[in-house]
Amino acid sequence: MRGRILRVWRGGGSRGRGRGTVAAGEAQRRREKPPWRVLFFGTDSFAAETLRALRAAREPGPDPLVDRLEVVTLPSQLPKGHAVKNYADQFLLPVHLWPDIGPCEHFDVGVVASFGCLLSEDIILKFP
Repeated sequence: MRGRILRVWRGGGSRGRGRGTVAAGEAQRRREKPPWRVLFFGTDSFAAETLRALRAAREPGPDPLVDRLEVVTLPSQLPKGHAVKNYADQFLLPVHLWPDIGPCEHFDVGVVASFGCLLSEDIILKFP
């Protein structure tokens, strides 16, 4: 499975054929270069730092990397929440609580930090 995921991630898979590829109509909507629409997956402090960097890449400038940024995180049992949810709330980023990940087809890139064991191959293959 790992080799297949890396091949698709690196663009080695052919479009329009087989599992994990992008259909012709969907390929036109996906962006091949920045600015990207990013769906971020994470929960802990390390993930919050990664999310902070993605949000910074969204700031207006000559070459923005991120156009749209949404977050998928675990529901928290703690009254104070957890790092990623708190950061997303602070900066008014849309949040999806796991396992509700929202519509993956509206994003160009999925970024994962401290969340990988929860993701199935089907979810991973929704991203080019």
